[in-house]
Amino acid sequence: MKSGDFLAVVLYQLGIFSFVSLCQIKVADIKVKGDFVFENFTTSAWKTVKYNSFTPIEGITIYSTSDQKSQFGLKGDQPFVYNVARIGITPTRSVCYSDTGTVEFLDNNQAKMFLKYHNKKTGQTHQQNQWVLYTDYDNMAVVYACQKEQTDGTCHADHRYIWILAKKSTLTPEEEARANGIAASVCISGLKTVDHNQPCP
Repeated sequence: MKSGDFLAVVLYQLGIFSFVSLCQIKVADIKVKGDFVFENFTTSAWKTVKYNSFTPIEGITIYSTSDQKSQFGLKGDQPFVYNVARIGITPTRSVCYSDTGTVEFLDNNQAKMFLKYHNKKTGQTHQQNQWVLYTDYDNMAVVYACQKEQTDGTCHADHRYIWILAKKSTLTPEEEARANGIAASVCISGLKTVDHNQPCP
C-alpha cells in the first residue's frame, strides 16, 4: 500500500473525513485485486450492502434503491452479469428493475471488468467500469468505478463510485472497517446502506 493510501485509511479511522476532499489518487495508480479469478466470483449472488452513489441510467429517475443484488456467471465462454433491484420511480412507488450485461476484461485483467447492459423490456442500455479492489470470495467484495477521468489522471469527484458487496445482507465490524478503509483510499467517504427487506424475484 502506498503511503498516500495508508494515510487515507488512518485518517478515515480517526474520523477526519475532510481528507477525502483533498484526495488526488490517479486512476492508473488504483490497485485492483491481485490474481482475481472471475470464475470464483460466480458461485452465488452478491448483495449490494453499501454504496456512495449508483451510476445513472438514461431516461430513468431513481428516487431510492433497495434489495440490489448481482449474479456474475459464464454462458459458455462469455462472462455475464445479471442485476436486479427495487427502485423508487416516484417518491412513493417502487418497482423491481432488472437488466443483464456482458462482461469484458480490460488490460487482460479479470479484476478490471467493463459491463455493457441492455434491458430487453425497456430498451435501455448503459455501460460502466467495475474494478474489483478486494474480495475474499466468501462474503465480501469491494467494487469501484470511475466514469469520468480528468486530464490530470484523477477521477472526477461526481463520477466515482464504490459498491460494497456481500453474500449475506450485513457486514461484520471487521468487514465494515476494511470496506471503509478501501473506500477512503480511493477518495470516497459517506457510504450509504442498502436495505434488503423486500427481495425481488
